This record gives sequence, structure tokens and C-alpha cells, in this order.
Amino acid sequence: MTEQDPQQASRRGVSNGMLWLVAALLATYAGVVLPLPYKVIAPVFALAAVVAAIRVFRLASKGQHSMLVWFVGTVGLLGALFYGGVATSQIILWEPTQRYEQCMAQALTDTRQAQCESQYSASLWD
Repeated sequence: MTEQDPQQASRRGVSNGMLWLVAALLATYAGVVLPLPYKVIAPVFALAAVVAAIRVFRLASKGQHSMLVWFVGTVGLLGALFYGGVATSQIILWEPTQRYEQCMAQALTDTRQAQCESQYSASLWD
């Protein structure tokens, strides 16, 4: 029975780490889709997801875990880096992104949405 306890504790730690990783990824995605003043929380949650992924890797390396744990950790890490990068780039380009979001909020037709997107693309290169 004492042999099962450390293995069970290791599995519980990995599963809790994966749960925190998924929660941080969902919070990061939710932050990315928010309008700009609130979008600044997304990189914070992305950083938390990176820390959770590293914790999952560290815990998984100590015990016998399936490749699914490593796969989830890798996908979570890549997702956190991607969504964190998207949010950070939109924060860096605050003015064009804010104009784009306001334009899309007022756009009622597909033609107007296409105009908003072309204006946004042009403003990124100015």
C-alpha cells in the first residue's frame, strides 16, 4: 500500500497540473477575444499557462506517465505561446487594433467588415 501512495500522489499532481494548464489556456483565449482595454489580461494568463506546462513536464518526468501527458503539456505550451503572442502584438499595436475593433463593432454588412479588415491591414504597414 505504501508503494501505491507515491505513484497515486504523482498522478494526482500531474492531473491537477493539467487541469490548471487547461484553465489558464481557456482564460488566455477569453482574454484574447475581449476588447482592447481588457485584452491586457491575456498575456498574464498565457504566462500562467507556460508555468503550468513547465510544472506538468517536471512532474511527469518524475514518474511513469503516458505520452498523452507529454502531448497535452506540449500542446498547452504551444497554445499559450501562440495566444500570448497574439494578445501581446495587439497590445503593442494599440491604436490600429482599437480602430479596427470599433470599426467592426459598427459594421453591419460583409462589405463594411471587409473594408474594416483592409483598413486594419493597411494601418499595420504604415
